[in-house]
Amino acid sequence: MDILEIQQIITVLAFLGVLGLAWLVVQMNKTKLASKTAAGRRLIVRESTALGNGERALLIEADGHSVLAIMPRKGQAQMLALTATAGAEVAE
Repeated sequence: MDILEIQQIITVLAFLGVLGLAWLVVQMNKTKLASKTAAGRRLIVRESTALGNGERALLIEADGHSVLAIMPRKGQAQMLALTATAGAEVAE
């Protein structure tokens, strides 16, 4: 009594081969797929960072406007609409 038969091994290898080809296709078309999934979205999270114990800051783009959101674990979120100023300096 064999634990693995040749047909089972061939089936597993064929499945892994198809899975590998699918991964390769996705990697080659990554930019096209990303642009198609982002098309039509009105709300995009640009950046996210933890501020401390249970708080997170999010930079959100909503309908072309930037919004800073402070999201605590408990309590109410605070949002601030960010506007571009003419003399704003770019931090490096």
